[in-house]
Amino acid sequence: MERAEEEDGAVYARREGIVLREVAGEQILVPVRRDVADLRAIFALNQVGRRIWELLDGARDLGGVIAELVERFDVTAEEAAADLRVFVEQLRQAGLVERRR
Repeated sequence: MERAEEEDGAVYARREGIVLREVAGEQILVPVRRDVADLRAIFALNQVGRRIWELLDGARDLGGVIAELVERFDVTAEEAAADLRVFVEQLRQAGLVERRR
């Protein structure tokens, strides 16, 4: 099995303590720790990023997320997969999501 196919089967979930807020018309992820927002770790989302955030539910694999992106946005499966992998890695490095399987 190719690495890309393995990654499509990966399942990611949003970490606890992350809130999504709209500020000045932008969607922003803010980690909250002990009732205090960690403003150094905020993460801005566009419309596609917000939808991906919603889809990273710990049950749906990345292949399912890709299918949803292709259906909803004007993008090919290859483009969606490449962009999704980069975005999920950014979220993972920022501590906003975790891999479940």
